[in-house]
Amino acid sequence: MPRYDQHFLRNSVYAVKIAEAVCPQAGEKILEVGPGRGALTRYLLQKGVPYIGIEIDSVCLKSLEELPSKASTEWILGDFLRIALPEEPLFFVSNLPYSISGPAIFRILSHHRYIRAGVVMLQAEVAQRLYAKAGKRPYGRLSVLFQSVYEVKRLCRVPPNAFTPPPKVWSEVVLFERKALLSSEVWEDFVGFVRRAFRQPRRKLAKNLSDYRLSISPFFSHRRPHELSVEEFFELWRILRNDIMLDG
Repeated sequence: MPRYDQHFLRNSVYAVKIAEAVCPQAGEKILEVGPGRGALTRYLLQKGVPYIGIEIDSVCLKSLEELPSKASTEWILGDFLRIALPEEPLFFVSNLPYSISGPAIFRILSHHRYIRAGVVMLQAEVAQRLYAKAGKRPYGRLSVLFQSVYEVKRLCRVPPNAFTPPPKVWSEVVLFERKALLSSEVWEDFVGFVRRAFRQPRRKLAKNLSDYRLSISPFFSHRRPHELSVEEFFELWRILRNDIMLDG
């Protein structure tokens, strides 16, 4: 296993399919996280769009720097979860290592004011959480938060033998595009609200949200968090947020 738990994409069919879904708007840069050995990167660089590659492995980065590129290409050696991210319009692309997929998704969300859209490959179980709908088994806190900001579309499944070394599970590729732009203050408040709503997923919302002063209507109070759609979460959050602002 490579040092950083990477499973390098080696099947060019999937690399081309992913690259074809990468469609930055005018003025956007492609931000690729973990380009690894460059199976996908070489196709992204051919698009003629300004490109930023963040790679944690110095050995991989040295090889990546030898790929044909333009002056608008920038390579960064660092950990995506820790380094400062560019504050400019971005189209995100990544084959995310399974071990960091959860934290990486939350990093994307916290930077959603700049990441307008993206194509990301994840362990299938994690990818399904991004587009799952209310009442379905994978639906949970991550589903609500990601879909509150982005429209998500599943593109394809990728078998283990498309990687080296092959993982033990299938992967999925999803395309996401921003539908809402929230200020940092509003976003942090909504994240906290959703976290409280899901703190004990099997309990009803009346219990999970008992620290709010406003009595929750029966329409919400007798339901469990996985039963509410993203739109209903926003509706309930606005009701409770207005109550706090009025009392304050």
